[in-house]
Amino acid sequence: MKQRHLANCWQGVAIRLTAHFAIATSTLLFSIPTAAQIVPDATLPVNSIVTPNGNTFTINGGSRAGGNLFHSFQEFSLPTGSEAFFNNAVDVQNIFSRVTGSNISNIDGLIRANGRASLFLLNPNGIIFGRNARLNIGGSFIGSTATSIRFADGTPFSATNPTGTPLLTVSVPIGLQLGQNPAGITVQGTGHRTTGGAISPFDRSQNPVGLQVGLGNTLALVGGDINVKGGILTSTGGQIALGSIGQSNTTSTVGLQPASQGWNFNYDGMQQFGDITLSQAALLDASSGGGHIALQGRNISLQNGSLVLIQNIGVTPAGDIRVNASGLLSIAGISPDGKVRSSLENQTVGAGNGGNIQAIASDVTISDGAGILARSFGAGATGNIIVNASGEVQVVGFIPGSNANSIIGSLVFAGGNAGNIQVTANRLTLLAAGNITASTIGTGNGGNVEVDATSIEIAGFNPLTQSISNIGAATFGVGDSGSVRVNANRLILRDRGKITTGGFAQGNAGSVVVNAAESIDISEEFTTIDSSIEILPAATRAAFFLPDIPSGNAGSVTVNTPILRIENRGQVSVRNDGTGNAGSLQINANRVELNRQGAITASTRSGEGGNITLALGDVLIARNNSSINTESTGIGNGGNITIDSPTIVGLENSDIIANAVQGNGGNIQIRTQGIFGIEYRPQQTSESDITASSQFGLSGTVAITNPEVETRSLLVELPQNLVDPSQQITSGCDPTQGNTFTVAGRGGLPENPTSALLGRAIWWDNRDLSNSNLAAVVELEKTPKSESNPEIVEANGWIVNQKGQVELVAVQNNNNSWRSHPNCPKLP
Repeated sequence: MKQRHLANCWQGVAIRLTAHFAIATSTLLFSIPTAAQIVPDATLPVNSIVTPNGNTFTINGGSRAGGNLFHSFQEFSLPTGSEAFFNNAVDVQNIFSRVTGSNISNIDGLIRANGRASLFLLNPNGIIFGRNARLNIGGSFIGSTATSIRFADGTPFSATNPTGTPLLTVSVPIGLQLGQNPAGITVQGTGHRTTGGAISPFDRSQNPVGLQVGLGNTLALVGGDINVKGGILTSTGGQIALGSIGQSNTTSTVGLQPASQGWNFNYDGMQQFGDITLSQAALLDASSGGGHIALQGRNISLQNGSLVLIQNIGVTPAGDIRVNASGLLSIAGISPDGKVRSSLENQTVGAGNGGNIQAIASDVTISDGAGILARSFGAGATGNIIVNASGEVQVVGFIPGSNANSIIGSLVFAGGNAGNIQVTANRLTLLAAGNITASTIGTGNGGNVEVDATSIEIAGFNPLTQSISNIGAATFGVGDSGSVRVNANRLILRDRGKITTGGFAQGNAGSVVVNAAESIDISEEFTTIDSSIEILPAATRAAFFLPDIPSGNAGSVTVNTPILRIENRGQVSVRNDGTGNAGSLQINANRVELNRQGAITASTRSGEGGNITLALGDVLIARNNSSINTESTGIGNGGNITIDSPTIVGLENSDIIANAVQGNGGNIQIRTQGIFGIEYRPQQTSESDITASSQFGLSGTVAITNPEVETRSLLVELPQNLVDPSQQITSGCDPTQGNTFTVAGRGGLPENPTSALLGRAIWWDNRDLSNSNLAAVVELEKTPKSESNPEIVEANGWIVNQKGQVELVAVQNNNNSWRSHPNCPKLP
């Protein structure tokens, strides 16, 4: 009692004495050891005064400048069940408190303040909020391991240099300056008790209180690594901000700016960030209208059913959830009780619209049934979802034993419309039932989905529920589904992976556009790019109150790529199993390869069949029972098929079909320069066929056009003045005698000039070349010729003898016996 009486006396004295005397007396007073863990220092013009009363520590004094009140402590910790009461004047706007000692602040009790003042708590050594930590203040709360607060007039309020110029400033704070190795902040708790199914809103009524600020205020933690282990942070209609700063070579300043909901934070000048981890069903909750949540760090992780949640229960539009990770954003798993998945979620249950969700990271992984979700359970629309990764986005897996798949989803369950989803990454992987989808189960319309990635792979499913990996938009109600657009360099779909829009009731399915700059590979059964209206199993129809026969129309499908490969029963299709029409299907490519029952289909049961158009720059190849099919299986008409390809190859019972059963067959029009292995037949056979038949209606027409070769460019114009052939041919000599050419029997020239010589010569050498006569022949050949022997001279003329025969002669002189034509050249 004596110590308490002295403290009360000194409280009044300290406010009135000079600053020097107040510092000395305060130091003397609190040098006495006590059980209190809130110990003021003596660094202010008017120092803080702590008065214990049981488990309550009342904090008076401090230095005031305008609406700002400054407190400084050697230590600031609260044991379990204790209370720190800042007994400030009600007109104080901001309370700035610092810890100048070397100990961590362990807070496991209640921090309370008067009026609507915001409270800043700085401890560069670190802050730990225990399971029993509570806040009861009228304004915002900012807990930080910064070294100082910077003000607009340049004045610092430093926890590491408290002996500087006495602080008396009415300026607003503009930044939190952190050291080179900021200490961490931990928030402990028992985890949230949020409940809610896949098609119902969250019930938050059983959640523990945790750290909470008043309506429209900011609850912020800024420091090194931030760990929320089952902790709960709540700002009703306000803002929750977590900022983790990593080690750096220089001090870093986080920008501060007053806002309608307390304070905004700016990290533009930061070079390194720390890690933020939410685990053990941790909860960040900024529900009611207008709330915002912002997370800034390096690696940001949500585990074990942890939630970042805004639930709009009013008419005011909800705020946004923004997550910015310079490293990995990881969202994984479910709560320990198995009821809630880890997720970023912005949902609305009233007339107010839900807010947006924006996640920016180097890489994003959503696994084990976790999600990023925007959901509407009322008249309000959901917000948009934007996921942007410079590296990879992975959406993988499901909650075992359930239909809760890992998801990026915008979902409508009532009259509100679904927002849009936009995912941008270098690589996108959807595996084991991971999906990106915008759906409606109510009267509202579904949202659009757009994905941009260099490489996309979609594969795998949940073997228990048969749910698949997909990028899609669907309607289970009256509202129409949105559209889907996928842009990539390379796209791989396998093991039931899909890009799809669909309808299962009255709503229409949206369009699908897939652009792949390099190639698209679709393989394995139930793997498709499609737009369809389907009839679901009876149990599913009962669960979602779906009609037995859907009536919506399927959307269109457009595929643009240089190379499209479809094999092993993979498909690109439009389909309607209900009473509506199938959509149109357009493929623009250089090369399309169908193999092992690969198919391009547009089918309908009752409505009009869909049309297929293929505009190809190179070749269409269909092999091993593959098909292009616009068949109608009911009363509807078969769709039309138009193919424009330089080359078409159909082998091994691969067909182009526009058949119908009760309706009319569709028309097939093919324009090509060459078609091989496939031909028109009135009915299908075991060969590769082109058919447009109908069992009970009119058969369609088949027109195959081979365009004429353009020859004009190959023609050469001849000269106008032709050469006179009479001046190029010489007449035979002596026309009065006639001109003849004699073939002298076999062995001479062949009768036919084009025939080969047969080698049957008529020359025979009858000399005896036996040994007895050979020497004589040789001697004869050795005998020198007499000079008197006449020299053999070539014939150089011809004469006609008395018998009328022509003789070749060697004419020495030109005499009258030489016959010559006037135009013949004279003999020499």
